[in-house]
Amino acid sequence: MQLPENYILIRKEVKHARLRVAEDGQIRMIVPFVFSDEDIYALIEKKQKWINKNLRFFEGMSRIELQRNQLLMYGNRYTYFYDSVFQNKVVVNHEYKTIQAKRDLLDIQVQEKWLKVMAKKHLTNRIDELSSKLGLNYNRLFIRNQKRKFGNCSKEKNISLNWRLIKAPLMVIDYIIVHELVHTLEMSHTKKFWTFMHSYYPDYKDAIDWLDRYGNSL
Repeated sequence: MQLPENYILIRKEVKHARLRVAEDGQIRMIVPFVFSDEDIYALIEKKQKWINKNLRFFEGMSRIELQRNQLLMYGNRYTYFYDSVFQNKVVVNHEYKTIQAKRDLLDIQVQEKWLKVMAKKHLTNRIDELSSKLGLNYNRLFIRNQKRKFGNCSKEKNISLNWRLIKAPLMVIDYIIVHELVHTLEMSHTKKFWTFMHSYYPDYKDAIDWLDRYGNSL
């Protein structure tokens, strides 16, 4: 069968077909082996409005462009400078948005390892501050490597935060943390949940707007 170039078809031992629209415009289709060509075309036709809606959403997103010697942290571009003086540490100047280190932070693996350390430190401190300030208690914190989620709260009040949040502005980091803390009161995104959100973090819509526009840069 002939599908558009941006469609990826995968046949697997699954009971139900699944579709996913990626940020790069690719539509990934996972279908049971028993699906005929007619079944696949019927599925695409049935889901076309949903597919188009998601494609338009990603087309409307922007990316924060970085120069080769820049890193994204706290929603800002930080310029990296190699400096052999700093053998065992990384010096970050938040005023001038510079990072100095002997280690090669332009190497993606080295950079991610360092950012994960930064994320664990900041997110751990900040969730404790906000939990105490708002009177919203949680059980345990996990720093995860989720691909599509920035946060999660379990029924046991265990909270998971994505290390990539270290790249987002402080107000976005706070929003995600408060969002998950509010889930300790109300698990679902009900009207009651959003009433709590407005009470605990009145400017949450600004953070959502930033994520809608730049979330794919994280």
